[in-house]
Amino acid sequence: MSPDDQDRFNGYYGRWVQDKQTDNRDDMLSMEHRMQDLMAKYGMASNTPYDEIASPGRYRNDDRAYARGYAGSWQGQMSADDQHKFNEEYRKWQESMAKNDRDDVGKHAGKMEEIMARYNIPQGTPFDTIATTNGYSRLSAEDQEKFDKEYEHWKNDRRKHDRDDIAKHEGKMQELMSRYNIPRDVPYDLIADTGRHY
Repeated sequence: MSPDDQDRFNGYYGRWVQDKQTDNRDDMLSMEHRMQDLMAKYGMASNTPYDEIASPGRYRNDDRAYARGYAGSWQGQMSADDQHKFNEEYRKWQESMAKNDRDDVGKHAGKMEEIMARYNIPQGTPFDTIATTNGYSRLSAEDQEKFDKEYEHWKNDRRKHDRDDIAKHEGKMQELMSRYNIPRDVPYDLIADTGRHY
């Protein structure tokens, strides 16, 4: 493939991997169609495994590492204003996904893709590798509030060295994080909206 088409394919593949993990069948099919179109353009058999075409040899055995390793390089490329807009659209997109509101999912995805296009970020790049947690909420308003409460309790329990309660609140924060595919090792203070006090 040409370098541009290879980049496009890599982006679609990264997004397809993310869709597989979140069981987003519609988006997954959309990415498959785009990959199949590119494969047809180059006369590749439609049953060729996608991971054999995506960035040869890179992350072949670990789809998640591939999606994050390839697409994560886009973080920090946007102006602060565009990054903030992207993060807001990403937050709204996640809320719409949670409510299964397909119209809003499409609307917010479109706005994120517009911003991505300005920076030549391939259209299939997973949104979560571009959105930043630092200073911005990635959780729905309701889940953010729950997370903040758990975070405050967790901080108090750490001061008191109350191991049982520390573990209890940590478990609840991890549960919320896993719902949004936030890696377990992301520091809690990057997710908590520390401007709130409970």
